Amino acid sequence: MTRDIHTIEPPLLADAAALDSYLETYPNVYAEQGYPAVSLASWHAFGEDAGEPAYATAQRLGLPLVRLEHISAETDALGLIPPDLARRLRAVPLRVCKGMVAVAMEDPGGPDAQRLLDFLSRERVLPLVASPLQIREAISRHYDQVEDRAMARQLGLDTDADQQSPNEQEAQRLALEMPVVSMVHTLIADAVSRRASDIHLRPGEDATDVLYRIDDELVPVRRLGRALNPAVVSRIKVLAGMNLAEHRRPQDGRTTFRIDSRRTVDLRISLLPTVFGESIVVRLLDTTESLWNLDQLGLSESDRQRIEDVMARSHGMFLATGPTGCGKSTTLYAMLLELRKQRINILTIEDPVEFHIADIQQMQVNRAAGFTFASAMRNFLRHDPDVIMVGEIRDRETADIAVESALTGHLMLSTLHTNTAATTVTRLLDLGVEAYLLRTSLLAVISQRLVRLTCPHCRTEEAVHMHMREELGVGADEVFHIGRGCHRCEGLGVFRRQAVYELMVITPRLRQLIVPSADADALHAAAIVEGMIPITRAAVALARSGVISLAEAWRVRAD
Repeated sequence: MTRDIHTIEPPLLADAAALDSYLETYPNVYAEQGYPAVSLASWHAFGEDAGEPAYATAQRLGLPLVRLEHISAETDALGLIPPDLARRLRAVPLRVCKGMVAVAMEDPGGPDAQRLLDFLSRERVLPLVASPLQIREAISRHYDQVEDRAMARQLGLDTDADQQSPNEQEAQRLALEMPVVSMVHTLIADAVSRRASDIHLRPGEDATDVLYRIDDELVPVRRLGRALNPAVVSRIKVLAGMNLAEHRRPQDGRTTFRIDSRRTVDLRISLLPTVFGESIVVRLLDTTESLWNLDQLGLSESDRQRIEDVMARSHGMFLATGPTGCGKSTTLYAMLLELRKQRINILTIEDPVEFHIADIQQMQVNRAAGFTFASAMRNFLRHDPDVIMVGEIRDRETADIAVESALTGHLMLSTLHTNTAATTVTRLLDLGVEAYLLRTSLLAVISQRLVRLTCPHCRTEEAVHMHMREELGVGADEVFHIGRGCHRCEGLGVFRRQAVYELMVITPRLRQLIVPSADADALHAAAIVEGMIPITRAAVALARSGVISLAEAWRVRAD
């Protein structure tokens, strides 16, 4: 009688001797191998990286678990997979034995394994299961460090000496060296191809971690040798027009990066001095990914009509609200793209200008020159605008001028940091806007979040805690789905994002509630009666349709 493979505890290859023995005796069944099986509790004892997903994968596929900290990959095995492919597939070849190659992977049952099999068509692949952290550290140890030491020698850098900030002349030399130019170009191009919104370079004591933010999650890409950090930083400073000799103060810059003859990406670069070197975040402003039109916002038909009604008005104020990074500017840009089809004059003041749009006059805040949101808007009114877009209402002066603009024959678009549509009213009153002016100027408020869409290629049933079901008002028998993670979604289980929102249109009933002592809860309740669907309810509806997980709806809830 055979036992179900899913109930058998997988064997553990904890060191090089166990791995070599496994390869020499392959293909023995578990009972014949003599390797110690490892229980889930014993596996957890190896540390935080020894999680349940790796154990479950090994058990499901009937494969051994491997610990890579005590196993060095052989050179002939490493040569079978180029570094870029190893990083992309998250796979480390360890041994070549009897015409077989043992490869440690995160998920040998996923699509990445098939891609690896296709690449290594002349070799028989013996997959082993390792934790994501150990795979990442092994790639750093066997690929990144070897490449980085070779590049450091080529650049004349001492990999053993304590790294000092280079002087301006040395920084200029390093920034123009072809290996450095190529590395930075490859990082940016790869980030764009993987739909990243940001590149993070985080210096540490021994190395610099390179991460991409993809669909709002940070994905480790590689570890950069500490000796190369000053060279890479110098190159990015040159691209951004920063001061090469300054290492003690934050700097900001901007440039345009050409991917190929037809595609360019705007880069917004921020640099901060840290204990172990200069940390950099590069924001990638790719219009093909980030500049949406109204059709791409995920609006319902009725809400799309309401927003079009707002855009058809000759005057009044429309506000997009929510926390940082929730897509407020994206929504306003989508409206501007629609409005520019008319024969009207559109002016914007932004901090900074994220996307350059033809046929729209865009200006950028310059505080050093005294050009702020408020001062720009005072001059806007003399420039015959039909539509004005202000990046953000931050203070009373800006709020007062925005309301004045909305009352004097201009359509005013702006953003505000509030959690719900109803609290936008109380926030403006707190800033000092008179209630009677707000009643007559405010047209509508959209409060939004960005939700991560479940990857359609690796959807699996979601295990939902009963507390979450009770709080969100879903039944115990309702089924939801979550992404397991695959090569198409960078192992994240999510692929792309869309807005989830509540749209509060100011009706006569709501207008009566905008008084000096306005109650946000009363406004919220009245808005629901008038047809507004709250963010939490909208997110749960998306989860019920399978577009997002219930955990994602829980993350963005606003109640």
